Formats: sequence, structure tokens, C-alpha cells
Amino acid sequence: MASYSKIARTEEFAELKRSKMIFIWPVVILFFCLYLSLPLMAAYAKPLMSKFLFGNITFGYLYGVSLYFVAWILAFVYFFKAKAFDKKAKTLVDKYRHQKGA
Repeated sequence: MASYSKIARTEEFAELKRSKMIFIWPVVILFFCLYLSLPLMAAYAKPLMSKFLFGNITFGYLYGVSLYFVAWILAFVYFFKAKAFDKKAKTLVDKYRHQKGA
């Protein structure tokens, strides 16, 4: 059985947490900014949002729909990146599982 409190004090675990946060926070901030820009642009950039790009499709409509695609893309990117984080965490636990005093 691995001692999780011992693992939590290692530099390897700190690096794993650091790399995870370096990946997660920019993604969260990016999506948050994109998501909040839609109502802000709808309120303050009406000429841009109502501009017809092709047919009856306006920039605002296209931007709103694109947020769904961005959300799915970010979800898939996180899914694959999380698998890498999980693999590193399992390696770390396995490393300390068989040590004396663990």
C-alpha cells in the first residue's frame, strides 16, 4: 500500500500538480473569455454581430455556434491530456508502493 501523504511531499508530485495547473488554467481562462465575449459583443458590438457573412448567417450566430465546437475541442484535448496525467500519477504511486516504510 502506498503512503499518499509521503507521495504528496515529493518533488515529483509537486511537478505533476504544477504541470496540470499550467495546462488547465489557460484553457479555463480561454474558454471563459470566449464565453463571456458573446453577451458583451451582443450588447456593445451590434453592427458586428448583425453583419451577414453569407446567406442569412450573421457573425453573431456563427460565433455562438462556434462556442459549442470550441467546448467540444477543449473537452477532447483535456481528455487526452488527462490520460497522460493519470499515467504519470499511476507511475508515481507504483514507484512508492513497494518502498519500505510506505
